[in-house]
Amino acid sequence: MKTLIVGEGVIGTIYGWALTEAGVDVTHLVRPGKQAALKGGVTLDLLDERKGHLPNNLTHYALKCVESVRPEDGYELVILPVNANQLEAALKTLAPLAGKAIFLPFTLNWEGLQVLDDYLPRDRYLLGYADGGGTIRDGVYWTNLGAEVHLGDPNGKMSENLQRVKALFERADMKPDVQTNMLHWLWVHNASVVGFAAGFARDKDYRKTLKDGELMKTCLQATRELLVLCEKRGVNLRDFPEVSYMNWNSWLILAMMRWMYATNQSMQRYTAHAASLGSLRETRLHYLAMLRSADELGVEVPSLKSLGQYLENIQ
Repeated sequence: MKTLIVGEGVIGTIYGWALTEAGVDVTHLVRPGKQAALKGGVTLDLLDERKGHLPNNLTHYALKCVESVRPEDGYELVILPVNANQLEAALKTLAPLAGKAIFLPFTLNWEGLQVLDDYLPRDRYLLGYADGGGTIRDGVYWTNLGAEVHLGDPNGKMSENLQRVKALFERADMKPDVQTNMLHWLWVHNASVVGFAAGFARDKDYRKTLKDGELMKTCLQATRELLVLCEKRGVNLRDFPEVSYMNWNSWLILAMMRWMYATNQSMQRYTAHAASLGSLRETRLHYLAMLRSADELGVEVPSLKSLGQYLENIQ
């Protein structure tokens, strides 16, 4: 599938590299004036968790870039690795220009499908989320690429489009985690992230955050409140066993998190992006949306509310 990836951020770049290495025709859409700066490509310091691939890979990616898109370009897939507050602008620009391409946002979601439905029919988009992360250090992409990619059709079916995109990632040795209700998966994942991300915003350094036992307990309780909120929104948490650990004793969860951050290179890289202004803005956006949902549904979230002080000055 001829694939267009929006931007040259961490997620778009590592997925563009992996797909290109697998023989997929990948092009990156970049801001005006950026194409010349990327002419020499970029360097990846990559922790690759895919089976059969070099785990620690320092490599070069000669990414192909364009600064504009036309319907006649013939893209079959458009990947949108953008923050939630950037999604509508990307759709508004690209939906009229991408012909019959399938759109795949790699975007956290709390608000639902309306913004996608406003610009595309449901047979023109899928829902997805990347398994990877990182940051850019001195011009080098310090990243990890997970073994999975999370995918789903908005109608909950194994549609032809989903099968095609699933096969594309399999070609790049990524295991598709196909969800029957991908929107609920995104809500649960968002709920699992925002409580801790809001606490992290205080110091912008996970090493400091993890040492503050009281703050970590508040983040944990906020996460539990958000999972209750997911249930109130109609999510069956038993469909998502990956969050069942939230029922463990608090001391055990916090000990596990500290141990993982100290020893797990993937977690260190995955969370490294959280200090960026874009990531902090997205955390604040979802945090405020979650407070609105809690108010609408009458769910008490005192711990979540107490973390708002760390997001107040983020604009």
